[in-house]
Order: sequence, then structure tokens, then C-alpha cells
Amino acid sequence: MTKHLGGVYATDRLIKMCAITPGQYVLDIGCGTGYTACLLTKKHHARVVASDINLGLLEEAKRRISREGLADRIMIKEADAQELPFSDDTFDAVIAESVLVFCDKVKAASEIRRTLKTGGVFGDNEGTYRRPPPPELAELMAQASQTSGGVMLEDEWRAVYQEAGFKDTLSAVYSLNSKEEFVSALRVNGLRFIASNVKAMFDPTVRGALLSRSSYGAIRKTYSYMGYGLYVSRKD
Repeated sequence: MTKHLGGVYATDRLIKMCAITPGQYVLDIGCGTGYTACLLTKKHHARVVASDINLGLLEEAKRRISREGLADRIMIKEADAQELPFSDDTFDAVIAESVLVFCDKVKAASEIRRTLKTGGVFGDNEGTYRRPPPPELAELMAQASQTSGGVMLEDEWRAVYQEAGFKDTLSAVYSLNSKEEFVSALRVNGLRFIASNVKAMFDPTVRGALLSRSSYGAIRKTYSYMGYGLYVSRKD
């Protein structure tokens, strides 16, 4: 399944911040099952390359794109955000949603900047602390992203884009909304989302973890400190 904080609501906000216009050439990095790529094509009339490092997800994206009747309008490409197989100055815009949190952030942001045309924009949605987290939460998030410092504060994310060579970054941080997260997951993943949750609840290990006091406390703490940041940087 495709999952990023803020779901489709965050995607709509990010695209609006990027001011995507018809005919622009857009790279969707970490496209997952292809929801954003289809949205960019159908609603915003962009020319889109949908890329992901996960071949299984790319197959899911192909199926979604085919169902939407967009197979002749969206290019599918296997790609690592840290070593993009595209020439310099190729795209008008690049969109990423919960991608850099799993990468060498500066390396990925630098690669993205390289592929952008002068004046092009990089729109990024990443997990962002709304206030400094306690050590145990920071450690938990680092384990989840399999990187040290995976989730960061807004100023720390802005510093990443600056180090990568972007001069100015527009940013906005939102708190998590459980209703939006649920509705979004249902819209994007449909019956697959329901089936996976039912399957999980019948798994004794998962059910025990979810119902434990420590897990409940961790979830409450996550919602208290965590949010998602929308960042739009322009290449001069």
C-alpha cells in the first residue's frame, strides 16, 4: 500500500504550493502505487514520470495507471532518489512524499536539484516534529525509517535543502489528523486497506502489540509531537 503522512490532503496542498501548471514535466519520486502521478496527469494535466526503487510498487503503479486510462501519458521508471537516472536540467518540478526520510537527505536533495531546470521547484512532504521530541520517540522514529535522524524539525529540514544548493524554501507544518489519515488510506488503497487491517488484527503478535499499554502510549506521544512538513524549494 501507499502511505505518507497527511495522505491525499497533504498531496493536494503540496501540489498547490508548487503551482503545477498544464504541460509541465514532473518527476514523482517514490511514486508508490501511483496515486499522485495519476492526479498530476488527470487534474493538473502535467507530463509525468512516476519512479520508485521498489519494483513491486511499480507494478502496482502500472496497474493503477492502466485502470485510469493513463498508460500512454505517464512514464514508469525504476529509480533511486540518491542516484537518479535522468539528465541535468530535465524537469519543471519534482514531487516527493515521505522519501528523503529514508535516504541520505542531502545526497537525494542534491540529485533532485541537479535534474531540475533553472526555476524548477522541488515539492517535498516529510515527517516533521512540531516540537523537540523526547529521546525515546526520536529513537523509535529512527528505527522506523532505518536512518539516524529520519524525522526532523522544520528548521533541520530547511537546512537540508539549503545544503543541497536550494536558496529559498517555503514551508508549512501540519499536525496529524487521524480522520484524514484513515479516509486518505481508504481512498488510495480501497479494499486492500481494509483487508490488511483485518488480517493484522487476526495476527496475535500484531494484536497484542496494538493493545498493549506501551503501544497506546507511543501512539499518543507520536500524535502529540509528530506532524508532516510541506517544503517547496526553487532552483535558481
